[in-house]
Amino acid sequence: MMKAVKQPLRHALLWGVVVATALGLTACGKKSNPDVTLILSTTTSVNDSGLLAYLAPYLKEEENITLDILAQGSGQAIKTASDGNCDVLIAHSPAAERDFVDGGTGENRQEFMYNYFVIIGPKDDPANVAGSVSASSAFTGIYENGADFYSRDDSSGTDSKEKSLWSAAGIDTSDLPDDFYLKTGKGMLDTLIMADNTGGYTLSDKSTFLANADKLPNLTILYEKNDELKNVYSVILVNPDVYPDLQHEAAKRFHAWLSLKSTLEKIAAFGLDTYGESLFFVN
Repeated sequence: MMKAVKQPLRHALLWGVVVATALGLTACGKKSNPDVTLILSTTTSVNDSGLLAYLAPYLKEEENITLDILAQGSGQAIKTASDGNCDVLIAHSPAAERDFVDGGTGENRQEFMYNYFVIIGPKDDPANVAGSVSASSAFTGIYENGADFYSRDDSSGTDSKEKSLWSAAGIDTSDLPDDFYLKTGKGMLDTLIMADNTGGYTLSDKSTFLANADKLPNLTILYEKNDELKNVYSVILVNPDVYPDLQHEAAKRFHAWLSLKSTLEKIAAFGLDTYGESLFFVN
């Protein structure tokens, strides 16, 4: 006759089965997501800051997603999404993003993080930008001083913000002389390097400047953290009714993953060890 299992031992065995089953389900859950590569159209600032490289191993481990990154100005990044040439979009040009969604090609625009634009210039600051009372008045001072100003002029989110600051200063950029208002047509890092080479001024997102400060020995942050300079980033899906052949299910998982508390905590921690401050803040 088989002996009855003593009660404490029976409970231990049952608990072991429960734990093993739970672990098995967790493991299966992770494996249930297929290995997917998403094409992400995004801004140069998000990529050049190093944020995506920092998040990549967590995204792979938690969602089995790898990103193929197309880094462009926000205007071009949104066009890439509008043409159906990416699976998901991250941008920082709110008006253009809303147009993209209102036009029916984009959907589920979610603001998830922000940082600040900063006015960058030479350390001796001949235009006294550091003493300005507002970002727009700083632009007025740069113009009156005649120091070189470098504009990306690429329809990016940074370019849109820069032109709005000139407008707030009562200055039409089409009236600015070519030997003062220097149009680069390039991304943020290339534009910063040009300004560094000649002691010029420019507008940048703070994260790209800090992440590449070793390449920019002649420049420094002169003005920052003004409400005029807030820089909000959004993740947006491409409408599956418009482009049904994209990786929509994986894009939805990536979109949701960016809003998880655990992911936002990772974003908020990015930069602390290296710079003593976060490069991005989370909503």
